Amino acid sequence: MKYSDIRMSRRTTTIRIDDALLEGLQIMKDRDGVPISEQVRRAIQAWLESKGVSLKPERKRAATRKRP
Repeated sequence: MKYSDIRMSRRTTTIRIDDALLEGLQIMKDRDGVPISEQVRRAIQAWLESKGVSLKPERKRAATRKRP
């Protein structure tokens, strides 16, 4: 499974998960070195994509012109 690198602004949020899920995430972190927050982002992104939700990257703002 390939995860695209979508650059979006990030917010801090709180979620509640079962102890068993958290333990599994910790095992993956220890084994693969992927932070738990990144694992959660990837899983949510994959789930949304599987449901047909398209995630659009933020548009770059046009550079403003400096006036003399």
